[in-house]
Amino acid sequence: MARRNLILVLVLSVCLWACRTANVGTYEVKDNMRTAKIVENVMANAPTYSKASYKFSCEYSVNGGVPDSFSGILRVQRDSLMWVSLRSFNIEGFRALISKDSVRVMNRLKNEYYAEDISALESIAKLEMSYNDLQSILLNEFFRYPSDGDTTKNYDDYDYKSCIDTVYYCISTVSQKKLNKIAERANSNYTDRHSSVIQTVKVVPGTFKVKNMYLEDLENGRNAFIEYGKFAKFGDLLFPQTMNIYLEAGDFNGVMKFSISDFEVNDELTYPFKVPAKYTKIKLNEKNR
Repeated sequence: MARRNLILVLVLSVCLWACRTANVGTYEVKDNMRTAKIVENVMANAPTYSKASYKFSCEYSVNGGVPDSFSGILRVQRDSLMWVSLRSFNIEGFRALISKDSVRVMNRLKNEYYAEDISALESIAKLEMSYNDLQSILLNEFFRYPSDGDTTKNYDDYDYKSCIDTVYYCISTVSQKKLNKIAERANSNYTDRHSSVIQTVKVVPGTFKVKNMYLEDLENGRNAFIEYGKFAKFGDLLFPQTMNIYLEAGDFNGVMKFSISDFEVNDELTYPFKVPAKYTKIKLNEKNR
């Protein structure tokens, strides 16, 4: 169980991108804006770099247990590869390579590795998760969740509703009335089959960066809350320097708190992942390891 929890953290640790420049902590006064215009502005302000890398440290806990920590390095080739190395006391313990169709992880401490198709992300993340979903979360970018797989759609083809917040723009896949109804029935077995997955996004006025995102799968009783903070400028780009992820699924409750440094874009990167012949292949769901 402990090993599987580390693997969960490993994939989600590819979380976030930022830099070590001055913090941007003041927001413009929010005005009234149509949801379609909010989404349009978010997309217009999205970065277009093709490569990114950064170092990070993370404190995590599972089911309220004693917090543990590790550090790591992330490298991203947009829409292609995500590579991560996890370290403790400067010794690499895990290395992962995620592509559009696969998830591969090496455990250097036990001379083991596993290779699964991309559907393994759902098992690891505790939510339905595609490569593009994960990439967007890690790069602080807006995305439609869950994706319907129709790549011909523009974001204005989706009917987002406005929701209430006094500081940030708030948009959701369900109306505020339905959000209130769901909140009132939070302790019941209520499930609206027509909107069993809810996405609520809060956006910073002026910069149109995603401040936080809540994803809830009502039918399967699981949810994720992703929160970005300490936005800082790197050249003309604005990035969060912290990211917190909260996951709940059945009897699993995980918290991950990241600090980011040394963010760089469009540098030449390598993604080394060669499994030594002596490593043993295992299954992701293999128990009692």
